Amino acid sequence: MFNERGVVNMVYLRYNDLGVVNMVVAREQVKALVDRLSDEQVKALWVILNAMAWPEVEVSPEDEADIKEGLADLEAGRKVSAEDAWKQLGI
Repeated sequence: MFNERGVVNMVYLRYNDLGVVNMVVAREQVKALVDRLSDEQVKALWVILNAMAWPEVEVSPEDEADIKEGLADLEAGRKVSAEDAWKQLGI
């Protein structure tokens, strides 16, 4: 992370017209920062990291059609309560 003079190696990047500093960071340093967070902050970080760690899932054309149909049903007021759905499934 540091060069021979003790200076952090940084690269200036452009991302969505924002200046972003990219630093070489060791996993241990990230883990140390996480250990300093409150429980609420860790929960929020989990949401972000979970989205970053898992690859995006490709949705099949059939699934996409089912999702659109479900959203149309919701917008039209055609919906079932969770309790009724569980009853129908025998849960």
